[in-house]
Amino acid sequence: MATIRDVSKRAGVSAATVSRVINGTSHVCHDKKLKVEKAIRELNYKRGFSTFSPRLNRNGSIGIVVPELGGPIYSSLFQSVEEGFRQFGYHIIATSGSDDANKQKESVEYLLSRRVDAIILGNLTLDDDFLMELEQRGVPLVILNHYVPELADSCISIDHQLGGRTATEFLLSNGHTQIACIAGPQDKAGARARLQGYKNALSDANIDYNEDLVCEGDYLEASGSKAIERIIKRNKAFTAVFASNDRMAFGAMQTLRKHGMSVPEDISLLGFDNWSFNQYIAPGITTINMPLKEMASEAVQLILQKLSKKPCNVEFMLRPTLVERDSVQTLASL
Repeated sequence: MATIRDVSKRAGVSAATVSRVINGTSHVCHDKKLKVEKAIRELNYKRGFSTFSPRLNRNGSIGIVVPELGGPIYSSLFQSVEEGFRQFGYHIIATSGSDDANKQKESVEYLLSRRVDAIILGNLTLDDDFLMELEQRGVPLVILNHYVPELADSCISIDHQLGGRTATEFLLSNGHTQIACIAGPQDKAGARARLQGYKNALSDANIDYNEDLVCEGDYLEASGSKAIERIIKRNKAFTAVFASNDRMAFGAMQTLRKHGMSVPEDISLLGFDNWSFNQYIAPGITTINMPLKEMASEAVQLILQKLSKKPCNVEFMLRPTLVERDSVQTLASL
């Protein structure tokens, strides 16, 4: 049977530190406490519940629910989250809730039945009341890409409006004033924010918003293709396209080619997300990078701080950045 000395040796701290963590008698720095907790789990150290800290009554697993596990965005996010938690001895239980709120709730309930220590919810369509009820049940939560005012200290998001503005301003700076937009599904807050960023950039440049140059897609390649087809048929001139994600941008590029228009020689194209496939296509699509690794890192830190009852000290709003490739051309008049 493991002893306190075994735990202290495994954790690389003194036996007194282990005792303080177990009994909760005095402050122990965050990093040392995590090492002790990890050693206790690994050695299966046991003590009477009268003196064992409730904070150690965990199973060492974190649940994560995302719409899909196979897509480039969520697979990258999941990988970064898993790598982050493994450093502290935690394992990840991942489930896919698709875009259906009921299935997402089932995924959450499944994770609760597995008695996970905390749950990360990624870009889901769960209603705010359900999320607030979940936190009231005492579940440490981190909500990604969705802002709930009552749960502000549990939400980590990306400034999608800034991303839409940055994309549009870059096209404007390259001389484009007739900019089409393939918007994302407007029932999603992030897609609405990206479109608003596009509108704001046009307004600041004293350019009227033209509905004929805007068409909504569903973030898949086929919808990008159909959206640009509709815009072309409206016979409104445009020299550039801002697509609300890279998959729709890729679909639009294929359709533009079918109409005899080359990217960027005839039409400039700018996407969003920084899809990893971008580096393997020609021309590479200039895009807005989603800081997924940073988001994963902040999510890991926020969960750890919640579990250790520490004040939350993370970046709750992350800034997207422009990634220049080869799909935007400066107009000759500049």
